[in-house]
Amino acid sequence: MQRNFVPKFSGLNKKNKDTYDKILNLPFITCQKKFEANLKEIFESEEITESEIKYLEEKLKTKNKWAKSFVKFRFCGGVCTTSRIEGLHGVLRRHLNSNSSLQKVFNCFRQLENIQVQRHEQEYLRHPKQSQPIQSNPLNDIKQTYPDYIYKKIALKFSKALNYVFENNGKTKNSW
Repeated sequence: MQRNFVPKFSGLNKKNKDTYDKILNLPFITCQKKFEANLKEIFESEEITESEIKYLEEKLKTKNKWAKSFVKFRFCGGVCTTSRIEGLHGVLRRHLNSNSSLQKVFNCFRQLENIQVQRHEQEYLRHPKQSQPIQSNPLNDIKQTYPDYIYKKIALKFSKALNYVFENNGKTKNSW
C-alpha cells in the first residue's frame, strides 16, 4: 500500500513533508486512535488536493485489509503483508549462501518453521474461538450456478475440503 501511496502523493512531498510522511505511515500505525488522528490531520491539511483526498477515501474503504491497526484484530494466519515470502527469503539470504552445507539449510528451514508456528499460535490465541454456522449450502449454490457435469466433478472434493460443524436439529435422537 505504501508503494502505491508514493507516486500518488509525490507532489505533496514538496509542499508538506510532514503530511506526506503521515500518509506513507498509515499502513504501519498499530493504534486505531492514532490512525484516526493522523487521518484527521491529513484531511485538514490545506496542501492536499481534491484528487488526492478522493484517492485516499477510496483506499480507506478497504483499510481493514491493509492498515495494521485494523488487521491485527482479525485472524490472518500471520500474513500481514503481500511481501511475506520476501521477508522469509531475506532471512534465508542472511543465514545461507552457495557454500552452505545441506545440514545448515535444513536447520535454517527448521528455525523458520518454528518462528512461523509460534507466530501463528500467538495470533490464534489472541482471537476468540467461535464456530460460525454456515448461512447457505455452498454445494447447492454451485449446483444452481454450474452444469451437472461441473457439479459432479467438484462436489466430492469440495465437501472433503471443508470443515463443517454439525449441530443436532432436535428432530430425532441421532439426526444431525
